[in-house]
Parts: sequence; C-alpha cells; structure tokens
Amino acid sequence: KIEAIIRHFKLEDVKAATTGPAQIEFTPDGDTLVVTEKATQKIDLYTVEDGVANGPAVRTSNGVTPFGFAFDKRGNLIVSEAFGGAPNQAALSSYAISDEGDDISVISPSVKDNQTAACWVVVTKNGRYAYTTNTGSGSISGYRVARDGSISLLGDGLTAVIGAGTGPIDAALSRNSRFLYVLNGGI
Repeated sequence: KIEAIIRHFKLEDVKAATTGPAQIEFTPDGDTLVVTEKATQKIDLYTVEDGVANGPAVRTSNGVTPFGFAFDKRGNLIVSEAFGGAPNQAALSSYAISDEGDDISVISPSVKDNQTAACWVVVTKNGRYAYTTNTGSGSISGYRVARDGSISLLGDGLTAVIGAGTGPIDAALSRNSRFLYVLNGGI
C-alpha cells in the first residue's frame, strides 16, 4: 500500500522542486497523508483509500514556511513555522483535521517562541507537551498542548540552549518521553 501511495505521490506532484516539501507523514489513523510545502506556505492533504492516495486538498498554512510537524494524542496537527529563517520569528501552529481527512482548521494560530528557524516537532507520549528545534538560534522551545489541541508557550519558550552554530535539525523522544534527543547539524 505504501509503495502505491509513494508512486502516486511522485507522479501527481511533479512540481515538488518548486514547492519545497519539508515533511510527509500519515495521520495516526493512516487515513490521510500530510505534506508541508515550505516554498508555497501550503499544507497538502491526501486521503488514502485502499492504499491509493487521492488529492491533494491544498490548504494555506497559518504561518510562513510550514516545516516539520507531529500529531497530538487526538490526531491534531502541530506544525513548525520557520518564517523563512527571519530572526526571532519562529512559531508553532495547531490544526484540527476534518473527519474526512481533506480539510484542516486552525486551533492555535502562530504561537511565536522568539527564536529563529523552527524546524522539527516532537510530541510527548502523554500528548501534553510539544518541542521544536530552532536551527537558526541553536535552541529548543517547549509548548503545552491542551486537550482541545490548542498550544501555548512554556514560560519564555526557551526550554534548552544548545549554543550558537550547533544548528539543531531534528529531534526524537525516548519511548517513555523522559529523554529528548537532538541531532545538531552545525557541529
């Protein structure tokens, strides 16, 4: 099924070079394939039926340069917004995905973390917290995730400072979410 989806995606999205796709991932229920487009400020939704991706339904991102994303426990989409790498403009937004999987609605519009170039997002196993790497400022920002999918900055948003030039580009949580691992691209 996945091979059919990938084949369909490649054939249908010949404009990939100009859209700047950042991340592609299935929703937790496997019924929708989500793609963020950095260059066009779009989020694409492909509904999946019998292993075939249909669409896309293209929606405009709330913020500029939608990049990485993760899902909370209820399947809400939490997206990082790099704002083109503009200093101190990085943010996260959250969205509800329709039952049909072909539409999104904003829950929390751009919640800024006052850092630079938000990149990848992880959500803790209990779904209560989200973290994003900030590649341009060498830091990690933390957010509280409410039951309704709304997000708010933890304190001033500066959860960890890794250091100038470290360029944190990816993150992962341990199985129990007690440890946050970060891949630094600048070192």
